Amino acid sequence: MVQQKRDKVVEAAYKVMAEKGYEKASIKDIANEAGITPGLIHYYFRNKEEILTDLLLASSQQYTQDMQRLQSSVPSQYLAKAALNEPKERVEGQPDWYKLRYELFALGLRNPQISDSVNALLENARTGIEKILHKVAGSTGEEAASVAAIMLACFDGLALQKLLNPEFDLDRAYLELEKMVRTTYTMTE
Repeated sequence: MVQQKRDKVVEAAYKVMAEKGYEKASIKDIANEAGITPGLIHYYFRNKEEILTDLLLASSQQYTQDMQRLQSSVPSQYLAKAALNEPKERVEGQPDWYKLRYELFALGLRNPQISDSVNALLENARTGIEKILHKVAGSTGEEAASVAAIMLACFDGLALQKLLNPEFDLDRAYLELEKMVRTTYTMTE
């Protein structure tokens, strides 16, 4: 029961912070979205930073589950394309996810109390990309880690451009990214 309430608060915080930003989102706003009193939020969380930390953890876990599901459900010869398609579809279908992600990045740069959590989120994403690179191209070690970091930067950068400019041709950019990855790993599909 306690975990369900905490999860409900985190889900509400996700919505409120994605819409208003971390700084403008209040405990009262989060409580209203969750359908509970502000005092009850303080029963489950000490402060907004603790809610944010749980939100980061939930986001990281969701990403890991999404990547594991993708790896287990898509045949190896189609995995590269499916893995590249996932962040593109997320930009189009869940723009709030990216808005909150950027909010978290900015907070991590300014707030040492959550910078480790934000770094862990990024590390988790790189690791997930590395695993896919290993599965589709046999790439391991430093090369895979570096390519995963570059790809993560591409995903985040392309998403940001699309959010700021709805006319940005995300499909074309991902097509070119796929060509670059194929050239690097001489993959065929």
